[in-house]
Amino acid sequence: MAKRLTWIVVVVLAGAAAAKPAVEITVRPRKTIGPVSPYVFGAGIDAKTNPLRFPADVEQVERDIAESGLRIARYPGGFVFSRGEHRGSWANFYWQDHVGKNPDGRRTEVYDLDTFVQLCERFDIEPLMQINFVGEPIESVRGYIEYLVGDGDIDGVDWAARRAANGRAKPYAIRYWQLGNEVHSYPQGFHENAAGAKAYAAALDELVPIIRKMSPGAKVVVPFINVQRPLSGMTAPPKDVDINFTTASEFSHAFLKHLRVQVDYFDWHFYAANGWNDSWPFMGTDDEWKHYYCWGTKFRQCYDAIGKLIDEHCELKERPRIIVGEWSGDWTGAIFRKHKDSYRGSMMRTMASALFMGDLLVFMTQKSVPNERIHAAFWHAFCNDAQALFSIQTTREQGISYKGKSTDGGYGFRMPVYWVFKLLSEQRGDVLVESKLTGENTIAAPKDGLYFDPPFEFERVTHCATVKDGELFVALVNKDAHQAVEVTLRIDGWAPAPGATFDAWTVTGGSYLAENTIEDPDRVTLQGPTTLEGQRYRCEPNSVAVLRFEAAGPRAGVE
Repeated sequence: MAKRLTWIVVVVLAGAAAAKPAVEITVRPRKTIGPVSPYVFGAGIDAKTNPLRFPADVEQVERDIAESGLRIARYPGGFVFSRGEHRGSWANFYWQDHVGKNPDGRRTEVYDLDTFVQLCERFDIEPLMQINFVGEPIESVRGYIEYLVGDGDIDGVDWAARRAANGRAKPYAIRYWQLGNEVHSYPQGFHENAAGAKAYAAALDELVPIIRKMSPGAKVVVPFINVQRPLSGMTAPPKDVDINFTTASEFSHAFLKHLRVQVDYFDWHFYAANGWNDSWPFMGTDDEWKHYYCWGTKFRQCYDAIGKLIDEHCELKERPRIIVGEWSGDWTGAIFRKHKDSYRGSMMRTMASALFMGDLLVFMTQKSVPNERIHAAFWHAFCNDAQALFSIQTTREQGISYKGKSTDGGYGFRMPVYWVFKLLSEQRGDVLVESKLTGENTIAAPKDGLYFDPPFEFERVTHCATVKDGELFVALVNKDAHQAVEVTLRIDGWAPAPGATFDAWTVTGGSYLAENTIEDPDRVTLQGPTTLEGQRYRCEPNSVAVLRFEAAGPRAGVE
């Protein structure tokens, strides 16, 4: 019998050569788990306040978009309807107001519907279009779909002809349609009780068949749940110490009970907050980063809790998968803008958020294979607020993204989260392969944290392994703010190609508080590729890295 080949590479992440703690990762490149979805690398692009509309440097913005690794965009990327708001408000999206609104042909004028979809076409980005179905009559919903994908009149108003008059005769290729946003909340949709859930399910009975008829091959996304507290369940109202983004248990269960029409995806939103009501108990202490990264543990627990809920209560023949329609890092600075310390209380712009992003992107990559639940995810948002991927110098104020508030006067640079997003989107394989991490690898949550479901802990190092065309990619995230981790990487049954180099890409900030500013826009950036000398690699704490290895002989396949 042929002898099994095990290739051992010792990788040192930062610190001294004998750094502790240590873990071992065993990778089996020929044991494939399944194709990963590129759509976990998505972001929301809002229609109204987005500084894409009036950038001072269009070419720079387009370079940022092209190089970002963005694979799917959600539009208008948040609110589509809110009771009590006027028609032209940021919170309400009436599609007719966004047609023919770019007479000057500005390339990034995303207020205009055609310009947004054409921007997606230009950069090979899949668009997901949200439908305002609470604030719009059914005739308007049909007109919206006809304008985008129709080739003739069906409702008495020839919206396809209107599209042609605006310069686009050919229908757009739209596959993903989302019905509303956070409709479990009455201001945006239905009452948070069983009666509201039943009314929501009845609305879907009418709307989903229309979408499928008008847009063959449509993938239908329906808002379902926002859950942050998996151990205590989905309750209302939430406790004061936790962030208020939780769907009522009554609504969730009743909706699944009454849902009869087949939908493709459930929309789940997840936000983290590192402070509450102007209280930042960990700011300036070494517990700050530990507290933040426990939200990654909560995300994983929520994923399991939502999956269990769907399996136990959804009666559809085919279980819908999950789209994480909104997620971001520390939301403190956005939800408490009026407090003077909000933006320092928030670590959104720091390396800490980049590590948080890397941790969850690695997890969602693993959970995007066909036998898992996640299909797509949308970082909220693409630009320009504190939670954005990159900052844009805009020529005029743009609502909550106006200059001076979210970026402290600094424009035209890529945030630390941008570089991690780009790294993990581009340096990866198409197929997830089997890998396992062993060793002591947990860090406990600070005592007396914001959680009321203790105890919490998080993994110091997270990873995933993917392959493509004979190359192996191993993504590593070291969330420890101080300690190096020595990683022994065992690549089982795969020999390196003769003369092949082992490349590494890294994003590191030195400190978890490192951030890019107008004075120092490249403090955190993507570094590499660098060649690993002697099969050893050094990466400092607070780092995200991707190692690439090339195999000898036949390309990786199923074992």
